[in-house]
Amino acid sequence: MKKSTKGALAAGSAAVLLMGGAGTLAFWTADAEVDGISVTAGELKIVSDTCADADWIFDSGEDEASKVYEAGDLIVPGDVLTKNCSFEVQATGEHLRANLDATAPVRGGTLTNTDVTIASSFLIGANPVVDGVITEANDGDVVNASLTVTFLPGSLNASQTGTVSLTDFGFSLTQIHS
Repeated sequence: MKKSTKGALAAGSAAVLLMGGAGTLAFWTADAEVDGISVTAGELKIVSDTCADADWIFDSGEDEASKVYEAGDLIVPGDVLTKNCSFEVQATGEHLRANLDATAPVRGGTLTNTDVTIASSFLIGANPVVDGVITEANDGDVVNASLTVTFLPGSLNASQTGTVSLTDFGFSLTQIHS
């Protein structure tokens, strides 16, 4: 084989080898480990609820103050029925905040919102629950709840012999995060 052929073959082989390596480029790399974490969630619950067994009581402005409402009792405009009960709040977790509210009852009957209104209020001890917000600081606190149903004064004659059925009252704690 001629020297020039050997040289051309060597140059061609070098060119092929260089071209094959031109498509790969290596960078330095390094790795580091990060410690993992194990977390446990808190809880938000209503427990020790006395509300199911509490009576509805007529307002105390009547001759027979604090009369228990019984099936068949007839209400008139201006009457207020109140249910007072209590429950314990379990609220654990860092930065826990929850809205406390009474859930809207299922309504039936002929009396409307212009005849009958529903309201709720909440106390922890003698203090109102501010803006309805519970925090982890309230864990184990007993909430005194008051539900009121008012047959509005000034209801029209059309409300006479009307009915309202309010079922499935309840309370809710709904976690919020801000």
